[in-house]
Amino acid sequence: MFVSRIFLSGLLKCKHRFKISSTRCFASKLSNVSSSSSSIIKTDEKNNNLNLNDQKQGMDNNEWLWAYLRNRKNFVDLSEEQRRRVIEIEIQTLRESGERVPEIIPDERWADLLNLPLLESRKKFYGYLFLRELGRKRRAATVALNDIRRSESAKRRAELLSDGKPPTNYPGYSSIFRHIGRHHEKLLREQILLAPARLGEMLVIDCGFEQEHVREYYLSNLVDQIQYVFADITRYHSPSFVYLCNLSHHGRLEAEFTRRASLENMCFEFTELNYLDIFPHDKLIYLSPDSNVEMTSFDHDAIYIIGGIADRTGKKPLTFGKAKRENIKHQRFPIDRYVKFGGGSGKSLTIDQVYNILMTLKHTGSWIEAFKYIPDRKVVERYSEKMDNKQRIHEKYVRRTQ
Repeated sequence: MFVSRIFLSGLLKCKHRFKISSTRCFASKLSNVSSSSSSIIKTDEKNNNLNLNDQKQGMDNNEWLWAYLRNRKNFVDLSEEQRRRVIEIEIQTLRESGERVPEIIPDERWADLLNLPLLESRKKFYGYLFLRELGRKRRAATVALNDIRRSESAKRRAELLSDGKPPTNYPGYSSIFRHIGRHHEKLLREQILLAPARLGEMLVIDCGFEQEHVREYYLSNLVDQIQYVFADITRYHSPSFVYLCNLSHHGRLEAEFTRRASLENMCFEFTELNYLDIFPHDKLIYLSPDSNVEMTSFDHDAIYIIGGIADRTGKKPLTFGKAKRENIKHQRFPIDRYVKFGGGSGKSLTIDQVYNILMTLKHTGSWIEAFKYIPDRKVVERYSEKMDNKQRIHEKYVRRTQ
């Protein structure tokens, strides 16, 4: 009995000590939680203060952007870094709204973009860069497909050789017909231009307006037009031989030609000399839309000069002023007699269109046929066709009455 009482008293003491220790642990945990919560609250307050300071600092850093967006600051007044930031925001916003903007702006195009003060002009330039980028992607896809086709043809050629068969399945190599490649096309153009070059039937493209093309894509458009002239030579049995005069050596225009293809591949004569130093002065006729002399027919003894200008505005009479300064005869096409232009379309023609009009007039002598090379999107009405129909109806009526 005594032993059992001692055991029970020991158990009661241990139970009492356990309660005291548990209460102490609970109290310590409560104190730790309260201290940790207070520390968390303090850290949250510190983070909020830091975020507010960052936001205030960001607002201070972007104060120029808010001033620009609220029309209190012009694009020209911004620094180069700020203008670059504005362009990046514009591109991102236009891309999210579904506009045509490029994914990557080339390094050589940033200078042109930074110098455009108006948003509308920059949007047009974004569209131009988008089309150029799309063209590069298509060319890259075409090159990839050509590489795949070449590899497949090489495998097929190896299989044919291993089987002891002819190395190609093209039927032209075993018949009188042959494949015509780029080299043969160049030879055909050279043969076409050989006779006019010997007969002195010349046409001059004046490349002396290089400094007037402030924007690079104007020069690129000019090169496109000259290459279209080269592509249209085979339309005519006797095209005029083309001279590229006043082409400055190591200039921007020659650099653009070299970037695409060599000038020697175009079968044109290119020189730094002026046309006054090459051809007789009395045979030169400068074609200018600002001339007061109207062209009536094609003069086979004359040498016509086309101004190498790709500026679509056409506000400055550059070709007419140059013809007056150099005391050269000048003429303009009688477009208003045969064609009525639309209200929003300009009357400026590209170099290849002028060349096709001249060559058609040279071969047919008809202004009606020549002005068919003016695009229909610019034309509201062609007077010549309407007058011809009336004349035919009148002739039919006269014949019936007789």
